[in-house]
Amino acid sequence: MVGVPLAWLMHRQDLRLTLLAGRGGLERDVVWAHSIELADPAPWLTGGELVLTTGLRLPSDTGACTDYVTRLTKAGVAALGFGVGLSHEQVPEALVGAAEEAGLPLVEVPLPTPFVAVTKVVMERLAQQQYEGVVQASRIQPRMTRAALRGGAQAVVRELAVSTRTSVVFLDHDSRVRAAHPPHGAASGATVLAGLGSAEQTSAAVSSSQDGVTAVHQVRVGPRVHGRLVVAAERALTPVDHLLLGHAASLVALEAEKPLRLRDEQNRVNGLFLRLLLDGTVGASLARDHLTEAGFPVRDGIRVLALRGGSPRQCLQALGDELAERGLPLFGRVHAACAAVLLPAGHAATAQTAMDGARARLRSSTWAGLSAVHDLTDGPAALTEALNAASVAQARGGQAVVPFESLAGQLLAATPQTRKILATLAETQLAPLAAHDTAHGTHLLPTLRAFLEHHGQWEAASTALGVHRHTLRSRIERVRVLLGADLDSAHVRAELLLASSAWQEPGGSDRTG
Repeated sequence: MVGVPLAWLMHRQDLRLTLLAGRGGLERDVVWAHSIELADPAPWLTGGELVLTTGLRLPSDTGACTDYVTRLTKAGVAALGFGVGLSHEQVPEALVGAAEEAGLPLVEVPLPTPFVAVTKVVMERLAQQQYEGVVQASRIQPRMTRAALRGGAQAVVRELAVSTRTSVVFLDHDSRVRAAHPPHGAASGATVLAGLGSAEQTSAAVSSSQDGVTAVHQVRVGPRVHGRLVVAAERALTPVDHLLLGHAASLVALEAEKPLRLRDEQNRVNGLFLRLLLDGTVGASLARDHLTEAGFPVRDGIRVLALRGGSPRQCLQALGDELAERGLPLFGRVHAACAAVLLPAGHAATAQTAMDGARARLRSSTWAGLSAVHDLTDGPAALTEALNAASVAQARGGQAVVPFESLAGQLLAATPQTRKILATLAETQLAPLAAHDTAHGTHLLPTLRAFLEHHGQWEAASTALGVHRHTLRSRIERVRVLLGADLDSAHVRAELLLASSAWQEPGGSDRTG
């Protein structure tokens, strides 16, 4: 906090002040001059004041004076000013002795000097210091800006440290030292945050200890945090110090944003190109040239990764950060409330690791599907596969990326929309068989499924069921009668096979085993 040095106040000849005790405290700063005549003024004090009194309610005995000084000392006052000529012709000797014993500066204010004159001098000096601080900051800020243009974050950190006579460290979002001045301050900068756990969640924090003061300021632009600036000093930091710290944090943030803004613009252009690719409106040759120039490997083809859940745009941003760390550009767009991202064919494993990292950044539930490998001309097909696989991933509720290739023979039953249709079909077509099995202890339903899964081949189906083929024929004939279905028709058999794949017991288990 800015204050007026008591020594400076004592040198004001127009006030004619006399120091009677506590000479060792002349370097104390007075933050306010407060006239108060209470016997116990401590509850109304915050520390750093020059308390002015005529001793109106102060007894002259030693015990009372000692108690009065003790209360002022505990309140943290800077000094005591005693006006003589009214309640007391001179400052009580007991008060002088108590002040000297406590180390509290005691100043005699003569009768011709009104208390308001002392208060006015302090107020004017405080205002002057604030103006000087603003002028000082206005001279330093352009230097810091020029330093940012010339030397980036390191130059800004150096200028801040030199201008404030402090040690400054810039830590990135992983608490790694990116710049420091003086250089030896980097070692302590990484550990000084131990006592400032809240600094990571707040924009600024200050901590005091016996070793000095530490201030932390976030380096951020909007929601994007680039790190923190840490200032360490052996003294209390002034408002000018905090003003310059904030300015330096803004300059470092702008420096860190430069490549990200360029990347954001490139991602926007890439997203427009991906829209054309997935719509099938861009030729393979042009697509290959554009992807190659962007640093996207296309030799073995492409895949599409689709994400469901959360904000699609936030998903794209998180995936973009993950891919950038792996040296891959982001080609992404929002489609049907999903985030669609282009991946090289040989980076199937990247899909899972990138998704894990993106989920950690998003802190929300997301599900992902990965298309099969396609040529550049098959963008629409790749997008459809990825979206279908993502729907299956959401239905399963797991964290693993679902590859479209793994869904062979499962996609219709796994997708919620089609499964609902199949469940209705199953209930309509297979309910008569289930009812007959329950009533007569037969096994017509599993027999039909085995027959269908073995493409109507009697030998293979009877072997799978462990029954004679004549038994199988007898059961299938019974099925024909109950369902009224032509099992010689391939279309009928296909429909019944799909229905059996979705047939569920009332409790939720698969009735077909």
